[in-house]
Amino acid sequence: MNIREFSRQYTQKNDRIAWWELFVTMTGYALSLGLAITWAGTWWLVIPLTALAGLFGVRVYMIQHDCMHRAFFASRRMNDIVGTLISPISMTPYQATKYNHNLHHAHVGDLDHREAFEIDIMTIEEYRNAPLGRRLWYRFYRSPFTLLVVGPFVLYLILRRFPRHAFKTGIWDVVLHDLAILAYFAGLYWAAGWAGVLVLLGSIYVGATFGAVIPYVVHNFEQVYWGRKPDYTYEKGALQGSSVLRFGDLFDRLTLNIAYHDLHHLNANIPCYNLKRCFEEAGDLLHSYEIGFREAMSCYGWKLYDEQSRRMVTFAAARGAAGQAVNTPAE
Repeated sequence: MNIREFSRQYTQKNDRIAWWELFVTMTGYALSLGLAITWAGTWWLVIPLTALAGLFGVRVYMIQHDCMHRAFFASRRMNDIVGTLISPISMTPYQATKYNHNLHHAHVGDLDHREAFEIDIMTIEEYRNAPLGRRLWYRFYRSPFTLLVVGPFVLYLILRRFPRHAFKTGIWDVVLHDLAILAYFAGLYWAAGWAGVLVLLGSIYVGATFGAVIPYVVHNFEQVYWGRKPDYTYEKGALQGSSVLRFGDLFDRLTLNIAYHDLHHLNANIPCYNLKRCFEEAGDLLHSYEIGFREAMSCYGWKLYDEQSRRMVTFAAARGAAGQAVNTPAE
């Protein structure tokens, strides 16, 4: 039995678990946000409570993410209903994002379809041959400041208000989603004034920044696989183009096991509540690249993909021969 066949044993949906996870998530989000607004004038309470609301917001997005794969509930229709209803909290329109995310899954690790990737990436040769303006923009884009400080906030507050392929998937889904967000903000302002709006914005910032670390690190480690056909295959892209984050049990619970990302890419039909168990029971069938806290931070030093050495390299490598890339430490 290979890993793909093995993983099919874990695709069974369990509505009892799904509803429980949704209840815990929404309750935790509402309580932490409500308490943060109540104690908005007490900084030593409002800051951790706002951060907690942001982390529960990440969990809301993880549920929506599973719904996009129709892997959370047994009913396809219920996945779509819940995924749409919780979209104002996740700040993510459901139909367009589902379409774009499925493109990402279909082409993960494929150098000829990087338009489906969530984070822009250039090869070392492309960078060397690019005009100065493009190189400067790419350096700014791939800087930790952009990726961690401003980029996530811009993505969720601005870019996802009208995502790619919105016309193809249905413009009214996006319009109604954006109107629901406006209503959410307006309702908080009506109930709690600017304190409510600022707490919500703070929770969004925390959730967006924390959530942005996950897709970056799981696809931007040094030994990540990128290829072109005929060498490229979907299984290679899924298993070698994704990693596993070993950040501890609390992280797994908070993010609904999205850390086991290679297995998720191989079989997105596995519900999040079965994913870790599948990983642990796969044994020698699965050879994951595991990343801890220290290596996760070093991943932000890898900027370009070197097709010759088949690994990520730093900007410094672009100034020398491609063969030097292997020995260039992350910045």
